[in-house]
Amino acid sequence: MYQATSRFILAGLSQDWQEAIQGTVPLEHFTHTFEVLDEPPSMISADTTAVIFSDEKAFDPSSLRQRTATGVLLILCTDDPASLNGEALAALDAIWPLSATNHLASFFFRRLISRIKADKDAWFANLCLETVLGTEQDLIWFKDTEGTYFNVNEAFCRHVGKTKEEIQGKRHGYVWSLPPDKYETGEAASLRAEEEVMQKGVTCVAEEEVNSPEGVLTIQTFKTPLRDKTGIAIGTVGIGRDVTKLRRYEAELLHAANTDELTGLANRRYFSEYINKNRGRQPLTVARVDLAYFKQLNDTYGPKKGDEALVKMAGFLREIFKGAILCRFGGGQFLIAVIGGCSTDALKDKFQELLHKLQEYCDNDENPIMLSANMGITETKDPASTLDKLIRQSDLALYFTRNLGEGQCCVFSEIIGE
Repeated sequence: MYQATSRFILAGLSQDWQEAIQGTVPLEHFTHTFEVLDEPPSMISADTTAVIFSDEKAFDPSSLRQRTATGVLLILCTDDPASLNGEALAALDAIWPLSATNHLASFFFRRLISRIKADKDAWFANLCLETVLGTEQDLIWFKDTEGTYFNVNEAFCRHVGKTKEEIQGKRHGYVWSLPPDKYETGEAASLRAEEEVMQKGVTCVAEEEVNSPEGVLTIQTFKTPLRDKTGIAIGTVGIGRDVTKLRRYEAELLHAANTDELTGLANRRYFSEYINKNRGRQPLTVARVDLAYFKQLNDTYGPKKGDEALVKMAGFLREIFKGAILCRFGGGQFLIAVIGGCSTDALKDKFQELLHKLQEYCDNDENPIMLSANMGITETKDPASTLDKLIRQSDLALYFTRNLGEGQCCVFSEIIGE
């Protein structure tokens, strides 16, 4: 907390006034020094807090003001204030009675030092605020009840590409450079958000997409109502944190956690989580696909060529089985799931498209390669039938196809029927 010394010049005052003033205990954080003179000095410097003088020697307040540094208080003790002209009154900060008891003199001086302390407290609070505003990297802004900005920090200015002077007195649409077709709706939405904060009376947290010179940013906002002494909302204060990079990084981490690194398809964990979360009581169809001759391709041309084939396979599955949930199950095996059910005949037709794509890939490769695929299908309308059970059934159907050769597709229910 600050410590301050108030320097007072007492000029031409009676002994009673001097004793009353000098005997007053300083307020917290303050010390007092006094210089007792017969008359005010020729020049009064800025390190002086106040000059308290009497009219007994006919000091001219307006002349004294001209010799006094800005910010120094001039206080006249007189019993004849009515004799002061307008120029003299304009030069003074206060008029005290010259004929005052010790008790009354102490009262006036205590009121003066309370005013000085209040000004110093306000200065210190503003210093703290401006220091925070100047160094804080998050966006900080203050709005009135009409949604008009009346103060912002430098970080806010940088994000919107405008100076404080350009921002103060303006509203959301102008400050954030909304395009003409979004100006009115953006203004209205911003005002509604501010009104909601003031009505709720608590800090509201949200995320907003905003335009900036750097492009579209994701800002996490914390908005709190500002209230006067009576509790009436007079505006809001907002803190905005640019979480654009953080959200992008989170999305990348989530993608990495949910997908197969090589193919970009869902991994086994996310495949199961997604189906269990979204299936409900709907029918479910699961197909398991095995890329035939994949091991031979790896052994002949190396893992790089094998990886290329897996990426191509994933691309073919995305292209052909649109709307399905796709998963790389491991090695050269893939899973296809359709929530809501799917005709097995339709899946068989799509499997033929897949075989055709694989053949085209082999024919167009610069190396003599051979790839094919087999697929096992199962389906259920029973919501109690687990995904693990359906995967096992599709594996049994896939295993059955190997007895028939490459390029074959079997349905689990048809095998059981045989």
